[in-house]
Amino acid sequence: MVSMKDAVPQDVLQRSGFTRDGIVEVILVTCGADGSVNAAPMGVKLTGDLLEIRPYKTSETYRNLKLGGEAVINVTHDPYLFLATAFKDEVPGQPQMCANMSLQEADSCIYVEVQGEADFSDAQALFKAKPIKTVIKREHPIVFSRGRAEAIEAVIHATRVKVFQLQGRTDEVQTLTGKIAACAETVGRVSPENSPESRVINELRQMMKNWGVPL
Repeated sequence: MVSMKDAVPQDVLQRSGFTRDGIVEVILVTCGADGSVNAAPMGVKLTGDLLEIRPYKTSETYRNLKLGGEAVINVTHDPYLFLATAFKDEVPGQPQMCANMSLQEADSCIYVEVQGEADFSDAQALFKAKPIKTVIKREHPIVFSRGRAEAIEAVIHATRVKVFQLQGRTDEVQTLTGKIAACAETVGRVSPENSPESRVINELRQMMKNWGVPL
């Protein structure tokens, strides 16, 4: 366990897969005015020494964050935890909540101090949060990144594009190209320009151009 009074060191976050200006997916636990806790999937972005949280203003997460105080970022790759916390009333087998607002099934937990609200858009707010403590529950916890996942997905699609292009299977090439474009759009939205996943997309664009399949 790493614990600091002022802030969690940058290298601790980076070892867990956070990248500067990149958005990663976590399960955020917040506390309401009545003491109830709410767990919900949330994208968070590392900017400088702080994390950005952008909840929709209609959500319980937003109402809880407005109260300030602490929240807990739970790091996990378990897709069922994301499903269960996104659709609490429809999915059986909810994750177990510990007394310290962490999820028992999480790989690691980052405790943050909410530091104020601004508008991100008409629909979304932006909260800054300072990491103040991290608890490692399992060996080598890595935060889930949609950008990394989509970059790998794009590579897998591209391996079939090259084969189908050589075989003249035009319709299938177009379908896969659309899927790769969707992957690239996600990478562009959640990953910084100098990230490995952005490099993958850029190189795929050039390779596909060489194959005669512009992306």
